[in-house]
Amino acid sequence: MLNGRRQKTRVLLSRCRVVQPPFVKAHFARSGLTFVFHMTRTTTQITFPPEDDNFYADLKKEVTNYFKSRGITHHGNRRMHLKMLLLFAVYFGAYGILLFSSTPWLMWGCFATLGFWSVFLGLNVGHDAVHFALFKNRSLNRWFMHVFDLLGLSSYNWKKRHVGGHHIFPNIIHHDPDIQQTRVVKIFPQDEHRSMYKYQWLYMPLIYAIFTLRWVFYRDFKDILSKRIGGVDNRPYPPVEVVKIVLFKIGYLTLMLAIPCWSTGLSFGEIVLGFLILQFCASLTMTVVLLSAHIDEHSHFPEPDDNGVMPHSWAKHHMLTTSDYATESFWVTHLLGGINHHVIHHLFQHVCHIHYPSLTRILKKVADQHDVPYRSSKYFLPAMRSHFRLLYQNGQNAPLKG
Repeated sequence: MLNGRRQKTRVLLSRCRVVQPPFVKAHFARSGLTFVFHMTRTTTQITFPPEDDNFYADLKKEVTNYFKSRGITHHGNRRMHLKMLLLFAVYFGAYGILLFSSTPWLMWGCFATLGFWSVFLGLNVGHDAVHFALFKNRSLNRWFMHVFDLLGLSSYNWKKRHVGGHHIFPNIIHHDPDIQQTRVVKIFPQDEHRSMYKYQWLYMPLIYAIFTLRWVFYRDFKDILSKRIGGVDNRPYPPVEVVKIVLFKIGYLTLMLAIPCWSTGLSFGEIVLGFLILQFCASLTMTVVLLSAHIDEHSHFPEPDDNGVMPHSWAKHHMLTTSDYATESFWVTHLLGGINHHVIHHLFQHVCHIHYPSLTRILKKVADQHDVPYRSSKYFLPAMRSHFRLLYQNGQNAPLKG
C-alpha cells in the first residue's frame, strides 16, 4: 500500500466517456493527472506513484514558456488549417479521378493513393480532433472526428480505445486496447505463450496487410458486442452509435464500390480488387506507422503490483513505453501527423502536432538534463526492424524487460 506521503495519480475506468480536463489543468497542474471515469458496477484503480525528480515539472515549465513567449495556443494554427485543406483536396481529387477512370490500371492507382492518403488524413485531422487539439472550439473538433467515419471506421470506438484506453494504460497488458487486439500475435512478453508464436515474425506481415479491412468489417462490430475494451468498460453502448456505425459503413461502401462501378463502367470484380488494394495500402501504412512507436525490442511493458500500483511515475511510464523515429524528417512528420514525435504526444496529448518538432527539441534537452532515457530512431526502417525482432524474441518465449 502507498503511505500517506505518496500522492496518487488515479485512473478509474469509464463506461462511456473520458472526462478530460482542459490542457492547462491536465498538463500543468502540480499534483499530476487524474483521469475520471464513471462506472455502474465496479471500479478498478491503477495508481502511478509521484514523480521522483523535477523532470516533468521542468518540462511542463519549458512547454508553458514556449507557448507564452510566442503568444500562441496549443491548438492548430493557420498553417495547420491550410495543411488540412491540402489533405482533403488530394484525397477528394484522387477520388474524382477514380470516378472517371477509363482503364483498370488508372483506377487501381487511384485506389492505392486513397489507401495511403486515408491514413495521412486520419492521422493529421481525425487524430488531432479526437484529442481536441485541432481547434479551440470543441464542437469543431467533434465534427472533424467524423473523418474516421468517412473512412469506414467508427470514430466513437476509436476514441474510446485510443484516448480512454491507450493513452491512460500504454503498454499495460490487458488494459491497452491499441497494442494487442488479437490472440494471433504475442506482443506482451509476459503474455500466455502458444507454439504458433514461433512463426509470428513470418506470418504477421500478412495479418498486418488486412488490418483496416478487419477494422471496417469486423473490429467495430466486435467492439459493439464487447463489455470491455482493454481496460475500459464498454457498457452501456449508445444505440445511436450503433446506427451511426451501420449508416457510415454503408455510405463508405457505396462511395468505394457502388459509385465507382456505376461511373467507370468497369467490372465489379475490378472495382473490388481496387478496394482491396486500397485496404492493403492503408493497412501497411497504418501498422508500420503505429507499431514503431510502442512495440520494439527495447520496449517496456510494466505491470502494476497487487495493489494496482505501477512501478514508475506517470511521466516516467510514458518515457519508458513510448519512442520516436525520424523526428528530423519534414515529410515523415507532416505526412504522419506528428505520430513519429510520439513521446511528446503522450506527455501532452492535447497539443496539435504542428508544434511537435519544437516541443520534441525541448523534451530532448530536459530529458538530458535529468538523465531520463529518451528513445528515438533516426530513421524509419530501423524502427520497423526492431519491431520484428521483438516478434521473433516473443515467439521464442524470450523474456524482455518490464
